[in-house]
Amino acid sequence: MLNEFLLWWAQQLKAALPARLVQDGAGPEARALVVALRLPPAGPHSFDVLVRRKGRDTPLGQFNLDPEGIAALRAAVAGQGTAAVLRLPPELLLEQQVALPIAAERDPERVLQYEMDRITPFAADELFWAWTIERRDRAQGRLHLRLSLVPKVRLGAALDALRQAGLRPMALEALTPGGPPRRVALDRPQPVPWRRRGLALAGGACAVLAVTAIALPFVMQSVKSAEVEGQIAALRSHADEAEALRRRILSSAAGTDVFTEQRARVGDALGTLATVTDVLPDDTFLSELTLRARVLTISGQSAGAAKLIAALAAERSIRNPAFAAPVTRNEGTRGEGFAIRAEVGP
Repeated sequence: MLNEFLLWWAQQLKAALPARLVQDGAGPEARALVVALRLPPAGPHSFDVLVRRKGRDTPLGQFNLDPEGIAALRAAVAGQGTAAVLRLPPELLLEQQVALPIAAERDPERVLQYEMDRITPFAADELFWAWTIERRDRAQGRLHLRLSLVPKVRLGAALDALRQAGLRPMALEALTPGGPPRRVALDRPQPVPWRRRGLALAGGACAVLAVTAIALPFVMQSVKSAEVEGQIAALRSHADEAEALRRRILSSAAGTDVFTEQRARVGDALGTLATVTDVLPDDTFLSELTLRARVLTISGQSAGAAKLIAALAAERSIRNPAFAAPVTRNEGTRGEGFAIRAEVGP
């Protein structure tokens, strides 16, 4: 794991170096003899072959892209090495500015591979491509890249000719006006093993979180139910004590006198509710009923609120019924809202 981390860290430091330093001081092109090939933008299909050693290019000759030219190229580069860089005319290189979310900074390669057919007219496997981070906009949360592209279909014949000549093309190189050469590797870098394991671990963690998110509501409901049952059990003893006390009060003469006295003072709520229920017609329903010190207040809706006064006045235990508020008409239900106040006799 430590070796893999150090390799990744070295790759990140290399990506941060200027292109000139990377080209001159790292890679097989600098450590061994490299044959750089230049494809002319016009004219016959031919190669201008140069030998690159320690960053300097020395012309080796011009070779046509036919069997005789390929055989001559094979003979000319014999003993010079097999690694080759194909230098392209500027018009074959396509470049595009791309803005990605700043979160893509950890792995722009993977994001670009998935999004290539959206940001370009080509699929990722139809291109030789490379990217360079130009700037990071932390305020806007954007990562700005320069994407260098070369369609594979434009280079098929040239690459085949190089391989027939015994050369091993490793990268593409294109000069740009007023800027450093663009380099595009022919083979995509393989993901680092520890990164694959990291992705597997991240996937497993996501699965665990998904299961937890599904099971958590049921666990919380079970815990809450256990808490409620515990509270009910704790209150049950108090309820049993209150019920026993009520039975003792009802069974004693003193308790009977107390209840009789309180009922005479405030009125019999259950008896009053039963009386009002019997008196009111079926097209009437109550939304509120209060009884305080023998003063009865009821409110609700009825098909005919005016007839309720007469119905209540006909009951002997109810006295002086009257509207406590103006009668209102409910257009939705075609009923009348009312509030009636009356006195309840012994």
